[in-house]
Parts: sequence; structure tokens; C-alpha cells
Amino acid sequence: MAAPVVKELFMDRYGASPGLAQMFNGINLLGAFAALPLLWFVRGKNHSVALVIWGSIADALLLAVMALPLGLEWTLVVRALEGVTDVIVFAALFDLVRRSSRGHIGAGMGIASTPLLMGLGFGAMFGGLVVRQSAGGASANWLFGLSAVLSIFVAGIAFIARRRFETFQSSSHVDVANDVTDIESQSQVRDPMWPSLAMTFSDRATGGLITGTLPIALSQVFGYSPLVRGLLVGLPLLLMALGTGPAGWLCDRIGSLRVRIFAGVAYAGSFALLSVAGDQAVPLGIVMVIIGLSASALFSSSIALVIRSGPATMALGAFRGAGDLGFLSGTAFSVLLLSSLGGESPTYSHYAVVLAIFAGFHGLTTLITGVTLKMVRNRNAVASKSLTTN
Repeated sequence: MAAPVVKELFMDRYGASPGLAQMFNGINLLGAFAALPLLWFVRGKNHSVALVIWGSIADALLLAVMALPLGLEWTLVVRALEGVTDVIVFAALFDLVRRSSRGHIGAGMGIASTPLLMGLGFGAMFGGLVVRQSAGGASANWLFGLSAVLSIFVAGIAFIARRRFETFQSSSHVDVANDVTDIESQSQVRDPMWPSLAMTFSDRATGGLITGTLPIALSQVFGYSPLVRGLLVGLPLLLMALGTGPAGWLCDRIGSLRVRIFAGVAYAGSFALLSVAGDQAVPLGIVMVIIGLSASALFSSSIALVIRSGPATMALGAFRGAGDLGFLSGTAFSVLLLSSLGGESPTYSHYAVVLAIFAGFHGLTTLITGVTLKMVRNRNAVASKSLTTN
């Protein structure tokens, strides 16, 4: 809920610069890396339900603390700690999805991603509405307070349904067995993992502009209201959530790599258009629709591609890690670019340059990784054919 209204939460509340305000959306990813040792320690153990419950409670407490007038620096520290609990809850929830999918991990992850992405979209829209109806520090109290209540709600659901979740535990052995068998029987058709991770990195690095850079530009330069900013940011997130299912079906019909390349071109082109459409609400809304639809195809095709590169659990973990690193890197690099171009008061021409640079980066990544995977698959196909002939 906080992403599209960081101006009101930090710039107006604490007098923060646009760069520091944008770091709110990325600094919790530093804390996410601190959660990895804990997740490594509990791997293979049946603690997912407990992690969801206690992680959600800890997350709620940290969100409630951020509502207090701590000052910008301490708020960012708490935000980083909240990144630890956030990734623990995420990993535990999706581990339950993995266990319940019983060998159909890709389909299970796709279905589980829809409510996750819809929550992001509705949260962005609701955040703008809350700020519009409140003022000053009250907006922070409402936003962080409501987020804390939702975290407690998640903990409550996990506690009530814990017996049901425990029935899924035995399926984890099936997944491991399937992973090993898959590697042994299809070793000749495995894709390299790095192209899929590079795709995910570029997706999140570029997409981070939607929740970080763009809302501040729309507020500072064009004066869009919090409600309009929330709608513009939430629209592509909602379309992404609604489109992951059809996009997955399309991947099955014409191939994940083909969908990935088409969607990557549309995504990069849409970000390039943002550099000229910011001052017109209707064209801007149309561009955001294209971004949302292409992002849904990117998400579905990326998951399908990364699963081909190794055991599903390992590949999906790397998928999340590469995406988080991309978001953090993209946020930091956009802040650095804006500071070097426009100082403390960047104009929209400076924002447009940043958008164009990220659009070019995403398009180039799509080209390199797409060609690489196509060449690898052609080589594997020739090798497989040669082995069959011999």
C-alpha cells in the first residue's frame, strides 16, 4: 500500500529527498538476504506452518513500529528488518504450495501468484485512497496499521488451518524424487539457468520503476493526486495478476521462450513510451495497461523457463533471489541516475532519460538471453538426435 505514496509518507513527513524516499521500496530487500541462513537451516524440515504464523506476527509488529514517528533513518532500519520477516513468510507460504501441488509445481506456483499479485495491485490503489482521506502523520498510521492487521489475519488463518496444512507434508518427498528423476531422464534438454535468472533480474529491475520512480515523478512534476497515482500504479499489477493464468496457457500452446521474447519487446517498448506519456492521463493509462499485460506474460513464461533449468525447488528459489536483487539494484541505480542528472530537484526530462535507459537495458537483456536459449536448445536437439541415431 505504501509504494505509490512514498512522497506523503517520507518526503512530506520527514523532509526526505526523492532518492531516500525511493529507497523505502528497496531497502527491505537487504533484510531479505539475512533470512536466507534461517531458511537454509530449516530446509527439509516441516516448519513451514510455524514460520508463516510467527513470521506474520513479527511482520505485524515491525509494520506497527513504522507507524511511529521514528525519523527517516530509523524507519528505513525497521523496513530492512521487515524484509527478513517478509521473505520468511513468502518462502514458507510457497513451500506449502509446493508441497500441496504434488508434482505440479509450475501450475501451483502460477495459481498462488494470482492472489499475491492482486493483493499488490489492490494495496497500491487502497494506499492512494487512504492518503487522500487522511493527512500528515495520520496517513502513515493508517497505512502501516492496516498492513499490520492484515499480517495478523494471515497468521490467524495459518493457525486455524494448521492441521490441514500438515497433511501436505508427506508430498515433499514426492517432489524431491520427481526432481531427481527429471534430471536423470532429461539431462540432455536442460536449459542453462543464467539466462532465466538474467531475465528475472531485468524484469524486476525495470518493474521497480513503477512502484518507486514513477509515482514520485507523477507527484512532483505533474501533480497527480494520491488516488490517481494509486490507480496508475495498481492497474498494471492487477492486470499482471489476472493475466498470469491465460499467459501460462499461451506458454503451453506456443512455447514459453516465444512468449517471453514477444512480451519482453512489448514491456521494453512500453517503458520507452512512458518517457513521453507522463503528462497525459489517458495515454499514460493505456501504456500502463500494456505494461501490465506484458508483465503477466513475462512472469508466467519466466517461471516455466526457470523450471526447465534444474530441480524445481532450487530453480524457483534462485528465481526469487534474482528478482529481489534486480529490484534492489534497479532502485539504487535509478536513484543514482536521477541524482547525477537532476540533483535534488529532477525534472521530467531527467525521469524520461532514466526510463529510456531501463527500457533499453530490458530490451537488450531479452535479445541476449532469448538468442542464447534458442541456440542452446538447437544444440541440444542436434545432440539428442545424434544420440538417438547412434
